[in-house]
Amino acid sequence: MPVVSAELLMMLMPLAAVIAILLGRQQQRLVTVDREVADLRRAALDMEAMLEHAPVGVAVLDGDLRYVRLNRLMAEMNGLAIEEHIGKPVHDVIPDVAPATDGPLRQVMQTGQPLLGLTFEGTTAAHPTVRRTWRADFHPRYAREGSLLGVTVTAVEITEQQRLTNALRDSVRREQRRTSELEGVMRVTPAALCIATDRECRRVKANPAAERLLRLRRGESPSLSGPGERAFTVYAGATQLAFDQLPLQRAAATGEEIHDEALTLRFAGDDHLHLVVSALPLRDEAGEIVGAVAGFVEAPVSTADAPVVHHADDTCVKQQA
Repeated sequence: MPVVSAELLMMLMPLAAVIAILLGRQQQRLVTVDREVADLRRAALDMEAMLEHAPVGVAVLDGDLRYVRLNRLMAEMNGLAIEEHIGKPVHDVIPDVAPATDGPLRQVMQTGQPLLGLTFEGTTAAHPTVRRTWRADFHPRYAREGSLLGVTVTAVEITEQQRLTNALRDSVRREQRRTSELEGVMRVTPAALCIATDRECRRVKANPAAERLLRLRRGESPSLSGPGERAFTVYAGATQLAFDQLPLQRAAATGEEIHDEALTLRFAGDDHLHLVVSALPLRDEAGEIVGAVAGFVEAPVSTADAPVVHHADDTCVKQQA
């Protein structure tokens, strides 16, 4: 066995020390790499869990707008398995929707700025005969060094919400049209009309014919519950009627239908006006009373037939027929 001389050992010892230091550093690097790999694996698992349980559809696209990753919800929206998306361009997966998404996606790739709250409509393989609506956000996807890699898409289906919104909009338009038609009828009809839109008759509107008969200013409400002094009292024969005894109020409060009831209005200065009044309750779609409408016309009577009403003074409280 050869014998190593002392001089050779003295020469090899520094080299061994250097090798030991290098090996230690390499071991530290390996430990760091192992730790980083473990962290990446945990991050990947966390990402997978997040994608799987996200309440929205998520898709990751590369720079050519091809699918790289997506979650189950996005796959269900598109009507294809996750594996059938990977590597395919958007146009191949959702051809009916893709033309509308192409411009915004390319804008994100060109500007690097997100586009949020976009709305798209179309059909997918999930429901090829049903037109659906989605709200989507497009976010640029960057590499660590800052280069733009692609676009991350998040989407949620809002078909039902959009249907309800459209139905509400259509309902509002119908009501506006009906209101306009009613306003027109009230303006042109020669009969006097009063409409209460609540059961307490706090909100009452009179048409021009009613304003003339009741001697109201233009647009003035005949409601008894409103502010201000009233210019007439109402009588049935010689009996002055209380507020809740008037035809409009009775119809709104109880649902009673009043037909051809003879009443007399007494204004200041012993001026009389004889009316024939009818009133009907107004009901909503469920049959609930929501107000009432009263129509009345002047019914001239002879002086002998007019009721005699005595007052302590000339001050009257204005009431509504």
